Amino acid sequence: MSKKTMRIMGHVLILLGILLPLYGFGSLSKGILLEKAKYRAFMASEDATYEHVAAEMEKYNEELAGEVAAVDPFATDDYVAAESFIDDPEGIFAYLRIPKLDLYQPIFMDASKVNLAKGVAHIMGTDMPGLSPGLRPVIAGHRGYYQSTFFIYLDELAEGDSVFVEWKDKALEYKVYNQEVIEPWEVEKLAPIEGRKLLTLLTCNPMRPPRRQRLLVNCELVEKEDGAAAANASAAADGDKKVVVSKKVKQMNAAVLAITAALVVLLVWRGKKFVDELRKKEEEEQEEVQE
Repeated sequence: MSKKTMRIMGHVLILLGILLPLYGFGSLSKGILLEKAKYRAFMASEDATYEHVAAEMEKYNEELAGEVAAVDPFATDDYVAAESFIDDPEGIFAYLRIPKLDLYQPIFMDASKVNLAKGVAHIMGTDMPGLSPGLRPVIAGHRGYYQSTFFIYLDELAEGDSVFVEWKDKALEYKVYNQEVIEPWEVEKLAPIEGRKLLTLLTCNPMRPPRRQRLLVNCELVEKEDGAAAANASAAADGDKKVVVSKKVKQMNAAVLAITAALVVLLVWRGKKFVDELRKKEEEEQEEVQE
């Protein structure tokens, strides 16, 4: 192999070495930049209403009758998704919004591997969100994935922080009241508590592998004096203006965007050198032919 060819191969390897991390950080950056836009698009759609899914959710909760028949969503890749009452089985039925984490994630029906790669997901066999006492829906999310950071800093939530499950015409506001670390088989820890209106967020624990345990963030529904759910979606969003986003979340988002930008600049620079090398090699070959 000639020195010219070896130089070109070296450039190719360098470019591949840039492209691989750029793919990962680029996907994360895309998620950071587009999540709010996707949230607004959902809120503008005709079917994104609580009324559209309320009857089916209530029916589901009545059939479940306070029992827990859940499977740990992170324990196996062979899990098969259950039937969904959403018209599109992979469709979004609500949005999860956590102001402190600057998090906007679609909630999918059933925490299958496919759905957890796209957003967060309701664990079938636990209650659906609702206003009745004795409900405890459980929503699962990865501790970061290829295209989003998801629940990476879920442990930053503290007592009193707000968590919203939203449709365009309703926002169920919950307040965090504690955190709990459990083993994957402790399904009884997800059981409803009589008389309370709860929501549990579930992810892997600890943040770094091996993640053999599960982190639960338990929340309780906020109600007005008249007993109604806290707010509609637009009013809830207006209330976020005074919320301070976690410092860790802001630093992480800034770092991801900065690294992505640096990799793009590096790719352009090395790409230009690669093109110059190819051009130089072509010119040298033409000179040799002419001689």
